[in-house]
Amino acid sequence: MENNNFTAYQFENYDVEGLKLEINFSNTDFIEIKTHEEINSPIENIEESFEPLLFGIDMNITNIRNVNDLRGKKMILLDGHHRYEYLKRNDIEKSIEIVLISIDDVEILSYPSRLTIRKKEFEDILENYNFSNNVSSKFFVSLDDVKFFNEEIEDIYQLYEFKNFCYVNKYITSAVDEHQAKDEVIVNFTPIEVPEIVENDSLFPPKSTWITPRL
Repeated sequence: MENNNFTAYQFENYDVEGLKLEINFSNTDFIEIKTHEEINSPIENIEESFEPLLFGIDMNITNIRNVNDLRGKKMILLDGHHRYEYLKRNDIEKSIEIVLISIDDVEILSYPSRLTIRKKEFEDILENYNFSNNVSSKFFVSLDDVKFFNEEIEDIYQLYEFKNFCYVNKYITSAVDEHQAKDEVIVNFTPIEVPEIVENDSLFPPKSTWITPRL
């Protein structure tokens, strides 16, 4: 598959094929670009070249042969929110490499967080906000894999409002598994499902999603 600088892209660690192309975001009014996460602190300076941005699209990428095939389509930004925001905010006229994959190939996990207060103190906060490990529901917060459920939460957006509350009050901070120290307590939330970022225009808090495949 190669036409108008559209080339097949094979992920190293995932059995997924993408499409690599270049786009100038100052001239993409014919494509709907959708972000799904807030950014915590905008980038003020950026290197002249940087890694490709990762997008998902609700169509078979083998049907995409040139940029006109993207006209009227919705592209979901999966990775690179800070870089994309920088490009748009500064109206940079420059062709940027992106990798486009079918949304059907996207998997989402909860982005792990690290507890910054005592575990007992956080358990008391959970109790105050009606989380309990004696009930069961779709929505939970887990501490080292022990799940605390909340029957009063009606949708994923309410749950992630609580996650944002925890970030703002510095109860948790972002973490990834490979950086976990032995004494750290890892906090996870019910993972966001793919339709919840495709079909809804709400922005989730920063570091809400751990999306694969990864570049």
